[in-house]
Amino acid sequence: FSAIISTITNAKPDAVVYAGYYSEAAPLAEQLKRADPSITFVSGDGSNDPQFTALAGSSAKGAVLTCPCGPAPDKFKAAYESKFKQAPGVYSVDLLAYVKGYKGTGLAREYEWTPKGELTSSLIWVYEVK
Repeated sequence: FSAIISTITNAKPDAVVYAGYYSEAAPLAEQLKRADPSITFVSGDGSNDPQFTALAGSSAKGAVLTCPCGPAPDKFKAAYESKFKQAPGVYSVDLLAYVKGYKGTGLAREYEWTPKGELTSSLIWVYEVK
């Protein structure tokens, strides 16, 4: 990211917003922190993952990560970890009860989920660019 980092630091911003995933966010945040520790790294839910901090290390300190997801309630977290042997992901708790019981019309089609949380029909749209 050296060319990007140079362009960013020359612009002297207060913050940089990265709209991508943790695998690229971590080295970008690390290189940005090394080049100018005063610039705040900001990113969304694609970076709001434990792997971001694992990969970025101490360079993740001070980063601001946004997400429409909230933390898992303690009871849910304990049950999830017991069943799946890992911490819940960022979207593990969102609308779980609602989705499990939902059957109806959405914006693009009819939706219904199996008890395991899979869609009962997986439609795929294919487009050709001309």
